Amino acid sequence: MTRPYGHKGFTLVEVLVAITIFAIAVSTLFASFNMVISNIDPINAGLDDYEMAQNAMDRIQKDLMSLCLTHDPAYTPPEMEGSDEPDRFRFVSKTVSLNGNTYTQLRFASFEHIGFKRGQKSRIGIIHYYVEPSENETMVLKRADIGSVFFEETRENKTRNDPLLCERVNAFELTFIDQEGKSHEEWDSDDANVDFATPYAIQIRLVIKNRERSNNFATTIVLPSHREKNES
Repeated sequence: MTRPYGHKGFTLVEVLVAITIFAIAVSTLFASFNMVISNIDPINAGLDDYEMAQNAMDRIQKDLMSLCLTHDPAYTPPEMEGSDEPDRFRFVSKTVSLNGNTYTQLRFASFEHIGFKRGQKSRIGIIHYYVEPSENETMVLKRADIGSVFFEETRENKTRNDPLLCERVNAFELTFIDQEGKSHEEWDSDDANVDFATPYAIQIRLVIKNRERSNNFATTIVLPSHREKNES
């Protein structure tokens, strides 16, 4: 006796259930994929901020670690005999208000002068770090570098061609530590308030703000050289 050959297929209900399960699985995977893709921009922005801040901090540290100072007895405090002009290699910092925020400006002399002319020998540069508004109304950190041989006070205010170090700067704050461990928001090595000395260390705080959040970066630099207090 032979058995009748039979083939059992899927019912309509089973097909609908399978399609529903497949649709749910695909929707879940798509949602997860979309979440990952949507997070790429903030991640990239954070990496860009980190790289930009790292480059700026490295540049500042390199300049400060090659600090050039006028030491005693060559240095003569202002308003004394033979010192009619301010010290060319003075260390000066001040705070300025821009767009509702306060930023630090820093000026000093360094052996890290960057010359762009071919055949130009390395020499001391007058370095100036400052923040100013950009064309898109965000704040940018710039670095001025004027060769001390050709230095003129009037050139310090010509900032148009100074290289840009950092964009979207929300804070650039420097705190100066004296030889006794006291903190100062500003400094002038030609000022009797600091006994014509230079700082022992500098704390740097840089904040970069993007559309998602603000990223804070900070470091402390112990200066390789400093001028002792002149209390005379």
